[in-house]
Amino acid sequence: MTLRATPISWLMLLAMAFAGILAVPQSARAQAERTDDAIVYTVRKGDTLISLARAYLVRQTDWKQVQRLNRVADPHRLPVASSLSLPIRLLKSRPATATVAAFRGEAQVVLPGQAARAVTMGQALGEGARVSTGPASSLSLALTDGSVITLPSNSALRIARLRKLLITDSIDYDLALESGSVRSRVTPFRNRDDRFRLRNPIAVSAVRGTDFRSHYDAATATARAELIEGGIGITAGEVAKETRLAPEFGAVIGRTGGIAVEPLLPAPVVTSGSGVQRAPALSFAVEAMPGAARYRLLIARDSGFVDVVEDVDASAPDFTLAALPNGNYFARFTAIAVSGLEGVPGTVAFRRRLATATQGAVAGEEGYVFRWTGSGEGVRRYRFQLRSADSAVFIVDEAGLSGSSIVLSDLPPGRYQWRVGTTTHSAEEIDTEWSQFESFALDE
Repeated sequence: MTLRATPISWLMLLAMAFAGILAVPQSARAQAERTDDAIVYTVRKGDTLISLARAYLVRQTDWKQVQRLNRVADPHRLPVASSLSLPIRLLKSRPATATVAAFRGEAQVVLPGQAARAVTMGQALGEGARVSTGPASSLSLALTDGSVITLPSNSALRIARLRKLLITDSIDYDLALESGSVRSRVTPFRNRDDRFRLRNPIAVSAVRGTDFRSHYDAATATARAELIEGGIGITAGEVAKETRLAPEFGAVIGRTGGIAVEPLLPAPVVTSGSGVQRAPALSFAVEAMPGAARYRLLIARDSGFVDVVEDVDASAPDFTLAALPNGNYFARFTAIAVSGLEGVPGTVAFRRRLATATQGAVAGEEGYVFRWTGSGEGVRRYRFQLRSADSAVFIVDEAGLSGSSIVLSDLPPGRYQWRVGTTTHSAEEIDTEWSQFESFALDE
């Protein structure tokens, strides 16, 4: 008997395709089906849809959805090195956390189903948490992978997704900026499936970089993004096309989704303020920059600007601030363009050492009294020196004083100069500073 193959009509082919029977190269299918809400898994030896579902899907029966999506003919047989498109919503994950690394002023958190309350240092936050800052405030969160996000004043952000996918050991972060600004310093991706999305009501930034800023103005429904290092891709409006930013470029996103890209203003050149600041008020200055409408100064205790202590916006390229406690700080300056885009930062280190204040010498019952006022944290010891106005040799040189005054008697008439040295012993260092010479005349 001779067997003759029966031709398959196009209707039968169509039916078989819908039934998931036809074997189409899976790598091509997976790439075609890959979306922002799916990852691509490379099949290993021994994998089946059933075994993958048991190990990595939230519900084991969802292997049927994966079969339909990828048009797999046999769920018990998968070609090694082929690809599967897996919707993230089906995948098992373990929670990641955002830990409060630093804050100042009014920083609050709203946890799911709870009322707003002040954040606490070291507090761990998960999906659904909403954080916000008030005026003259800031908040920094450290993510599980080492990334850090910082909210300046008057900003609000919600943690939409914060997890790690078990099947690929990749991060899946999705943060929603509701108002204000956020700076993100993202740890370089180690996995091709790592995903970090920062969205606002009109645009989504897919992070491929390490240092960028995002802003959203709810009043005007406009947004801005500034890339310092790495790369980000922005999508906005109804058009799904992605606009990629190069380092030191920014984008202004309109309410209808239009994206205007321009280079960022360069880092300002600091002309004063680095080194040691001893005056009661701190002062800084940078060179005026063409194209700048405003200037911004951030002061932090660390070079990564996690622990921000001051955030000042000025229309001129100089800044004056109220006193800061003694310590070591970093100052970061940026120029802001007419478009609102904030430029490339320039950073300097400075030390805050408030100078010892001296008072005029006055006559007392036992002689002449010299007084001073020290400041700063730590244990302080003083050294008093006095010399004739026409000599460099000190007549009096008293060290190790713990008080704030000294009395001298039997001084001959003449003109004198005196000063006080303050040595501060703190956990970080031993620092000595001298006051300016004060003049003192003793008549006959």
